[in-house]
Amino acid sequence: MDKTFNELVEIASKAARAAGDIVRAGWGKAHEIHFKGATNLVTEVDRAAETSILGQLRAATPAFDILSEETGTHGTGARFRWVIDPVDGTTNYAHHFPYFSVAIGLEKEGASLVGVVYDPIADQLFSATRGGGAFLNGARIQCSDAPTIGASLIATGLPYDVWESERGIAEIARLFQRARSIRINGSAALDICYVACGRLDAYCDTGLSAWDVSAARLILTEAGGRFQMYGDAAQVDMQYCIASNGKIHAELEKLLVEHSSR
Repeated sequence: MDKTFNELVEIASKAARAAGDIVRAGWGKAHEIHFKGATNLVTEVDRAAETSILGQLRAATPAFDILSEETGTHGTGARFRWVIDPVDGTTNYAHHFPYFSVAIGLEKEGASLVGVVYDPIADQLFSATRGGGAFLNGARIQCSDAPTIGASLIATGLPYDVWESERGIAEIARLFQRARSIRINGSAALDICYVACGRLDAYCDTGLSAWDVSAARLILTEAGGRFQMYGDAAQVDMQYCIASNGKIHAELEKLLVEHSSR
């Protein structure tokens, strides 16, 4: 690799902002909605944003692989891989609910090196490099000091197959009984970044994919938080995720993971 982390985060930031311009230009308009599942949407804006990101990343780092939500794997097994979600929160976008993001992460053999998550409506860019800290529009961020679940605002979500599997419902019920309040916002990458900057105290979910978490997990851990996937399933989307400020992580594990394994 002939580029520094700072150069790579600038490449990712530029690509995220360009995709964000496309997303913002389509905001509030009618869209061509297609279904990848009963509740899993994709629009022409997702595809246009993805095309923009792919073009910029290929031009800047032609030797790197790319994994994208909409078109899968591009490459032949390079050590470095970009992982992108052109619109994390497409259902929100299609329903004109202003909570979604562009997410771009860079990994080396599975370890996160660079993470960028951009909210094009609020014009907020979260970024991090491994060992370099986490930032929001250039200002350093850190997680909250909430000491218990009872003192916490926690976000969660439901997998796309919840109608059939009912996965995650029991965990959400336990959170409702213990947390100060619960939110289901619809963009995992943005929720995890909100944990990183202290707006939320934790994010807990199942049914996530690599592109949902690759960028945000580095931003969280560089902000002092803790990110972990639980379960021995080979597929990431069958595992359970806890992303927390670190201080309430053990309590969340006991409530959500240990309780489920009994």
